[in-house]
Amino acid sequence: MMFFSSIIINTSFFYLFLSILVSLLLSFFLYKKKIGLKDLPKHFLYTLFFLRFLVFFLLFFLLFKPELKLNNKIIENPKLVFLQDNTKSIISNNDSLFYQSQYLVQLDSISKLKTMDIEIIPFDIDLLDKEIDYEGQITNLNSVFKQVSNSFSNTNVGAYILASDGIYNEGFNPLYSDIFLNAPLYTVLLGDTMDNPDLSIKTIRNNKIGYLENKIPVEILIEAVKMEGSKVQLQVFNHQSESKYNKLIYDQIINIDNVNYTNNFKFFISPTQHGLQTYYVELKSITHSEKNQLNNKKYFFIDIIDNRKKILLLFSTPHPDVTAIKESLDAQDQYQVDSYWVSQENLSKIDYSKLDEYSLIIAHQLSNINDIELLSSVQDKPIWYIIGSNSKLDVFNNQQQMIVFENQNNIFEFNNVSLNKNFSSFLINDSIADFIEMSTPFLTPFSNYTINSFSEILLYKKVGSLVTDKPVLFFMENKYKFCFLIGEGLWRWRLNDTYLNGSNYIFNNFLGQIVQYMLLDEDKNRFHINYEPVQTSNSKVLLEAQLYNKKFELVNDYDVQIELIDSMDEQYSFKFYPVEDKYSLEIDLPNGEYSFVAKTNINNEEFIEKGDLLISNLNLESRNLVADYNLLNNLASSYNGKIFNKNQLSEEIDLIIQSLDAKPVVYYNYSFKSLINYKSLLILILFCLFLEWFIRRRYISY
Repeated sequence: MMFFSSIIINTSFFYLFLSILVSLLLSFFLYKKKIGLKDLPKHFLYTLFFLRFLVFFLLFFLLFKPELKLNNKIIENPKLVFLQDNTKSIISNNDSLFYQSQYLVQLDSISKLKTMDIEIIPFDIDLLDKEIDYEGQITNLNSVFKQVSNSFSNTNVGAYILASDGIYNEGFNPLYSDIFLNAPLYTVLLGDTMDNPDLSIKTIRNNKIGYLENKIPVEILIEAVKMEGSKVQLQVFNHQSESKYNKLIYDQIINIDNVNYTNNFKFFISPTQHGLQTYYVELKSITHSEKNQLNNKKYFFIDIIDNRKKILLLFSTPHPDVTAIKESLDAQDQYQVDSYWVSQENLSKIDYSKLDEYSLIIAHQLSNINDIELLSSVQDKPIWYIIGSNSKLDVFNNQQQMIVFENQNNIFEFNNVSLNKNFSSFLINDSIADFIEMSTPFLTPFSNYTINSFSEILLYKKVGSLVTDKPVLFFMENKYKFCFLIGEGLWRWRLNDTYLNGSNYIFNNFLGQIVQYMLLDEDKNRFHINYEPVQTSNSKVLLEAQLYNKKFELVNDYDVQIELIDSMDEQYSFKFYPVEDKYSLEIDLPNGEYSFVAKTNINNEEFIEKGDLLISNLNLESRNLVADYNLLNNLASSYNGKIFNKNQLSEEIDLIIQSLDAKPVVYYNYSFKSLINYKSLLILILFCLFLEWFIRRRYISY
């Protein structure tokens, strides 16, 4: 129901009065003692005067932009919101035919009730705008309750009804979430509470990323209910997509010794292929049968990376520092260290033509002039020089210009070191700083030396309690980084770490930070594809692209194409869409393994990115089929509702409707509309002008 309550004038009453006065004066002068009006009856004269006054006034009045205030009276009757679980667990029991036929008929009859407005909304991970088909792959009751609270908080809801089996496999327990509902919540008990004999894989814990040929830990939690006395075979396979055979990597027979059996199994995987690797765990009952075998198999995925940085460690004499460096870096997955003894006997084993394979070269006390000369000619790799008692300082001086030793007689002495508090190239935490201050002395050269270019100094020589200005560990940078350690004794530091802390963690971390800084370089790649390598089939696949110009500024003015190829060599082509300063793409893909090639072109310069993608159906709804009526009962109690059975659905809803205290809500919606938009006002003005013209034409002849 709509009616108007007032007219709003966007001006003062003075101007309104002035418009009336001007309209009267104009009309008065128009009809004052004009020839031809003398014989006109006065009532016609007054009529003409009024018509012209009305036209003038309405025109002036419209100049003030008057608005009509409209009141819309709205009556909102209470509604009943029926939330229907639309996931596969509902039809995964013996009564699946009931839910697909009779139950849907009941819901259809409920939706047609005339006594109350009933809105039936299916849900899985979210509220859905579709027909009920029980195709949902994941249940998130907490997310559903939040959406219901947000959507209906300002709606006149009489009651909420939740029809579910109470099983959720994503999100928090809705009982422990502070979610407001503006009406009571009733729950309909669906599903089956019968606890059948069942084997299941509860969880698999593993790293998402691993390095080639490294040992990767995997932990599997299995559960067996009512299967005491049975034997179960636990097997883990590496799924080989290019082969019809899967590689068995773990096999164990398990004896189930109680009614509710739970156990953890730990093992290691040593992958031999890089890329996204698919594994699956399978449980087989040897002596007992079970009803639900869908939860006996579970997949997990590890992205195997083969971009470990290769480090070449060259040494002229066996030394405990070499062992300390190699063992420390070998303990870190991202590095592969190859060490070579540079001697006359081993020269044939070193292939200097393969230096390009390495990201960093560590030269420990090299004394051969040819080797030092060769390293000084390397222009495209960072090098870490370590000077010790076996180094030939005169040879070292002649083969490089960065540091020059004044005294070349190879006299060394023990000195402590002190941390440069102003060092900022990378972070030195408190534990490393304390460890350095408490560490054993270094064997450093007695000679003075001069540094011929700018350097970042990490450690200074310390004589007694006096910190000198002589650097012991420092970095230089030309086209690539150089590091110099003027002294030996890293092996003592490693032993000291074991003595003080019971491990080599701090020493390994310190050495790792040095190597990481040496390897740190700006990513020169100007084209990136960001994505999750493993995604579920119940949601869209999201990929993002970043493209940089030569100044490394983000741009999105160029077309970015991507081609996906599945395991059957079927190709799917898509185009990214610019979003802000990046690119984005959302697509639906069926389950399977995909490789992709993304391409773009900037001024005839082509950029290509490749990768692998796996779309998997996790079958979460099949892993637990035992309905949780306790949760449904507690939810109903928490929101002042009750529980009832699915078989008398229509009768129970009638009782709910009869017991509701909710009444219609009346509220007003105010709106404003400009009078100039009303055609009737224009018609009135035209009518007045026409009537005036007609009277003048009929009785005055002008």
